[in-house]
Amino acid sequence: MEPKATCVCAGDHEHHICYLHSKGLVEEVEKLTDNPTVTCAICLVNANSPDNVCSPTTLGGGFKYSDMQGSKKIICESVTEAIPENDKKDT
Repeated sequence: MEPKATCVCAGDHEHHICYLHSKGLVEEVEKLTDNPTVTCAICLVNANSPDNVCSPTTLGGGFKYSDMQGSKKIICESVTEAIPENDKKDT
């Protein structure tokens, strides 16, 4: 059995946009992205706070969550591997 990948960030991953998105928590993510100040260097989503992304960097070059919120795209590959199979949404 291969080891499961986990997020490489030092923060609380369960409060990151990529984790919340993978759980289908769109409303929660919208609240964390309505007034962005940073961009995640990994998934390029813009966020209100550096606490809401795995790798915060200067705002710019990222995208608004509203541009992809309906997508089932996984925006952080480490989240995909860390979620137990029975918790994954259909992709």
